[in-house]
Amino acid sequence: MELIEASVVATGHQHWIETITLRYHARLRILRSKRSRGRDGVLQLIEVIVDQKSKQELIEEIRADPEVSELAITHSGQGRLVGLIRAKGLIMRCIADSDCFLAFASNGAGKEIEWRVLGTKRSLKGLLRKLAQRRVDYRIDTISEVRPRRGITPRREWLLQTAFERGYFDFPKRIRIRALAKEVGVSAPTLFESLRKTERRVLEDHFMGGRLDTVDTF
Repeated sequence: MELIEASVVATGHQHWIETITLRYHARLRILRSKRSRGRDGVLQLIEVIVDQKSKQELIEEIRADPEVSELAITHSGQGRLVGLIRAKGLIMRCIADSDCFLAFASNGAGKEIEWRVLGTKRSLKGLLRKLAQRRVDYRIDTISEVRPRRGITPRREWLLQTAFERGYFDFPKRIRIRALAKEVGVSAPTLFESLRKTERRVLEDHFMGGRLDTVDTF
């Protein structure tokens, strides 16, 4: 049975998401999610990159949202929030009810959110059917078979992607290693070494056809 990854782009359908993306122009990523048994809403692990001056105001506004029943901030760095949120959400409920798994979600232009989901062909068809039944305006950006990436742990891949998105690899750099390390919650030497090894693995996989079979832990 093949595992499929699909990128589904749709409007937020959640007021708190629109607050983050439109009013505060913040970067949102939904990293994990699960159904709340016996409770209304979906529990989600989120990461928000927002202007430092607006951070506390944003937290208070999300907590006041009638669709949000719980918000717990577990990490608050310079302009970065990581926390758990329990909230109603049409798209998240469709994903959960279709037996698909959310890889992550992030905001794009306007109210659009990219929901990257994993599932079988059957579960993905079920998800699209549920979205259509609930009249969600969506489109499929990409759909592909999942192939394991050799030599890179999910943690290292996340660190590499965060460094890329925050401008660490830009010239000139938009963020320095110490500031980036503070945001992701590790020491600067540890982050530097992790990025160096991950870059090497990515290049070796590209130029040598992925002949590395070992996976480092982080």
